[in-house]
Amino acid sequence: MVNSALTCIGTILLSLTFTIADDCPSPCDCRAGNTIVFCNRTGISEVPKDLPQNTVTLNLGYNNINSIPKDAFTGLKQLQNLDLSGNQFNETSFLNGALNIPSIQTLDLSGGSYMTIPQGLPPNFTTLYFFDNPITTLTANSFVNASSIEYLELRYNQLKSIEDHAFDPLVNASEIDISFNKLVDGSFSPLAFVKNQKLLNLEFRFNALKTFPNTTYFPRTLQHFDVVGNQITVIPSYALRTLTNLQTIEVWEGAITTVEDNAFYGLNKLTILDFMEDHVSSVLTNLTFNGLTALKQLFFDSNQVTKIEVGTFHGMTDIRELWFSSNNLTTLEEGVFDLKYNPNLSVIYLDFNPWICDCHIRWLRQMMNDHPNLIQDTGLSVCSGPPPVAGKSWDVLSPKDFVCK
Repeated sequence: MVNSALTCIGTILLSLTFTIADDCPSPCDCRAGNTIVFCNRTGISEVPKDLPQNTVTLNLGYNNINSIPKDAFTGLKQLQNLDLSGNQFNETSFLNGALNIPSIQTLDLSGGSYMTIPQGLPPNFTTLYFFDNPITTLTANSFVNASSIEYLELRYNQLKSIEDHAFDPLVNASEIDISFNKLVDGSFSPLAFVKNQKLLNLEFRFNALKTFPNTTYFPRTLQHFDVVGNQITVIPSYALRTLTNLQTIEVWEGAITTVEDNAFYGLNKLTILDFMEDHVSSVLTNLTFNGLTALKQLFFDSNQVTKIEVGTFHGMTDIRELWFSSNNLTTLEEGVFDLKYNPNLSVIYLDFNPWICDCHIRWLRQMMNDHPNLIQDTGLSVCSGPPPVAGKSWDVLSPKDFVCK
């Protein structure tokens, strides 16, 4: 009797073991109580059957799946994150409302063969990753049924044109990233984002724009604007005057040669301005950064600046860091850096400039003594002249070595 009971219990336990094991379909890897299911890079050609019904995150990325049947995700009422990237999908791959899953929040359709934005997307999703697809144009119908999107990532596609009203349905969007595409001047209208009145971040990184975008009708809610790596040469006066809530602007690694006076007028909430690795050669005047009263960090490394006038930074009453390494500065008039106007200034980078270490910048070397650690990397600030000090770094010289003859 005892043996019979033990045999019965053993059979039940064995049965339970197989039942639990079957909850995670082969060749997938299930974790966190089967709420996270990894089926990516397994070589499968269809969606596995019998996925755990408590699945929250499902990764089917980088397989050989080319279609999703209507019932593929039936019963997955807790599914929130679905990764379909790197398969053989196009806009006809989702059959009869296969993605009509109210619980989905995040969808990844990167690395497919989409020439358009597919229709029949989840009704409530907030994040769409759509990288590395051959799509060239966004039309007025692209997002017509996707008004729930808050974060739209369109990097590394082949976009050349954004037709009028393409983004109009995205009334809840807070971030639109169109970086690493093929947009040129005229690829989109100044009214392209006029309906996106919750937009905080807008990125055009590494496209082929030659003219600074007309931002007059961009949402005034914008806090971050990015045109890194484009072919823009001039930041015109009052270029961003209506975007009064901007906090960061990134324009580094581009072709900018000129920053016109009052280019940033009106941006009294801006805290970070990044011009690293551009080609700015225009004189920086007391109007170049006019209005940037809240700026904390100014990055101007690796440009071609030869002159900074006294007063250039005086309006930056909250500035903390000034980065001017690797420019063409040979001298600076006394008063360019003045802690009376910039009481919070704690970091200045001036290394790798061709300094003429004569009496005209003795004040700057004296500032090193008066405010230790203010001027950074002084061992990399090397004199290009006059001959008695040429080749010597500031840290081995004293103010009395900076003389005129």
